[in-house]
Amino acid sequence: MKSEYNKILNRQIKKYSNGEGIPDDLGPLFNSISEFYDNFERDQKLVERVMDLSSDELMDSNLELKKLNEEMDRFVYSTSHDLRAPLLSILGLLNIIENENTQYDIKGYLKLLRDSTVKLDRFISDIIDYSRNTRLEVNCVEVNFTTIIDESFKHLNYMPGCSTLLKLINIDDHAKLYSDDRRLSIIFNNLISNAIKYQKPDIEDSFINIEAEITATELKVEIEDNGVGIEEQYLDHIFDMFYRASPEAKGSGLGLYIVQETLEKLSGQIEVESTFGEGTKFTVTIPNMTLGI
Repeated sequence: MKSEYNKILNRQIKKYSNGEGIPDDLGPLFNSISEFYDNFERDQKLVERVMDLSSDELMDSNLELKKLNEEMDRFVYSTSHDLRAPLLSILGLLNIIENENTQYDIKGYLKLLRDSTVKLDRFISDIIDYSRNTRLEVNCVEVNFTTIIDESFKHLNYMPGCSTLLKLINIDDHAKLYSDDRRLSIIFNNLISNAIKYQKPDIEDSFINIEAEITATELKVEIEDNGVGIEEQYLDHIFDMFYRASPEAKGSGLGLYIVQETLEKLSGQIEVESTFGEGTKFTVTIPNMTLGI
């Protein structure tokens, strides 16, 4: 009996042939049957692998869907509150102005109106950034990183303290940078705005120091400030959606969450070091798309 037959076929031949050999004229037939068994086993293993892979993908999809549903619940709840609060402040201040008998406090009221309007505008911008990052595919273009940083400061110039903040910027570009310029703007607008927003109110030498290096493989950026800093107990949560370290914390609670989500789209990473009362440093690393992502 030919020993190279498929092991299943060999067992069947041994069981039913009573030790007699296979006639030579049936050799081609048994060769075909053996080949059929070989193909069947191969296909069966392939199907099992595909089913295992499909199960893993289904589980991953379910986990992703669960995460999106939880984020949507938090998003709807917090958005309804954060959109209404500045509007109610504006309406209340307008009512005071309309009924004010003296003109002395008008400028103060107008400043409060401006602050509420800016807060509302910033929150709406955060929502737009979040939506764009979720919906749009990564768009790789050649990026002038100096322009990204300059435009960020121009965009944030309305914020109190931006014009007086000492800006130290050093960009060391050893290679051209290819990335998604819109997403880079989202990331660095948020990180720079935090440095502006959380300056110490009692010092005159507040600064932001931006050190960037562009190589053929990556963009690495360190953004350091001498602001109020972050307490250690809050560091593990600052990238959570709508997280605020305290009720007095400024902002929507979306900024750093959006930064992290946007970095994930670019296969990037972010690290934070902070000492409460001394300042904060964020380190961002993003692959240069010259090598693909």
